[in-house]
Amino acid sequence: MMLKAVGCLMIVGASTTMGFSAANKYAKRPEELRALQTALQMLESEIAFTLNPLPEAFQRISTHVPDNIKQIFEHASYLLTQRTGMTAKEAWKISIDKAVPNMHLQKEDREVLIAFGNALGCSDTQSQIKNIHLTCSKLLMEEKNAQVLKDKNEKLCKNLGVLGGILVSLLFL
Repeated sequence: MMLKAVGCLMIVGASTTMGFSAANKYAKRPEELRALQTALQMLESEIAFTLNPLPEAFQRISTHVPDNIKQIFEHASYLLTQRTGMTAKEAWKISIDKAVPNMHLQKEDREVLIAFGNALGCSDTQSQIKNIHLTCSKLLMEEKNAQVLKDKNEKLCKNLGVLGGILVSLLFL
């Protein structure tokens, strides 16, 4: 009997962990989208006021953002400073492709970031600023959608994890 009780506790614990892990994905996405917006606003300041070149601007931004966002800017800066002839667009896309698997972003978020990079570094200051504003507004819409999904699914995942584990445990008893 004791062995069954320990087994049931392990099942409930494992399923609860799975539920909380799934809920965490919904909780992290809006945070990452907010951090990306902040980073892009910093980039706007770098472009508009300090007139730093992109590699330097990316490096400066990477020191003020969370680690998962930092990866994008740090890697793009690194690629651009290698002087291999890589364009800002290519460096940005490679950096996004490298960082996104470690983040909680979805396909739509990635597409917005890639679209931002398509005009990066190939137009005047005002066009760059307009591109940043457009991207920030798109990311804001994605953030609102992510928040709705979070509100809808976070509690559901947690409860399903706990209750699913209890159900499976009851079936074994």
